[in-house]
Amino acid sequence: MKKVTAISTWSTLETLSTAAAHFFVMECERCICEKGQFVVALSGGSTPKRLYELLATTEYSRNINWKKVFLFWSDERFVAHTDAESNYRMVKENLLDHIPIPAKNIFPVPVSGGAKECASRYERSLRKFFKKEKVAFDWLLLGLGDDGHTASLFPGTDVLQEKRKYIREVWVEQKKSWRISFTLPLINNAANIIYLVSGKEKASVMSSIVNREKIKPALPAQLVRPVKGTLFWMLDEEAAARI
Repeated sequence: MKKVTAISTWSTLETLSTAAAHFFVMECERCICEKGQFVVALSGGSTPKRLYELLATTEYSRNINWKKVFLFWSDERFVAHTDAESNYRMVKENLLDHIPIPAKNIFPVPVSGGAKECASRYERSLRKFFKKEKVAFDWLLLGLGDDGHTASLFPGTDVLQEKRKYIREVWVEQKKSWRISFTLPLINNAANIIYLVSGKEKASVMSSIVNREKIKPALPAQLVRPVKGTLFWMLDEEAAARI
């Protein structure tokens, strides 16, 4: 399969989110028709919130067979699921609480115990889910920080060199806190990697990525290169202002 990168620009976060919601529905139907399930990794942050709200509405939800959708998280802050900073909580409040998805189809990152232990537990549950098949998501959603980080992969951190593990604990020095994140080998296995990027503060880093500027150390988002899948950059006009 030829590797492809696609870039689309939308006028506002609202139109960007609407386009992403349509994309989700169409890819969901295709995957369920082809193989009986749709396996998704969600992201946190503020940008995808509107996408989750849209997917929860009748307009979109009635076209999604939630019994055949399986949800994971590409990264998580190491806080309780009830904490305001929790990516799981954000998705739960804006999507999960409003859709008929079976509880057994939802795989939040464990956050009880040590961060390393929880990362290992999440990897085991991921491998168990995929059984002997290749561990590869159908639809993997990511965000982009203005420093070029993605998921919880930050510039200059040793997790970027990880080759074996699919999930790792990450210490974020500037936040003085732990996170749990997918690693590049897992991200790059996905069939579809979708970036939702919004806001003028992202314009500079988007320019560096699209123009393939040589930055040392490399921006984590520059290291997202699907092995066989497609990379979609979905931007609003502010984020795309310099490309």
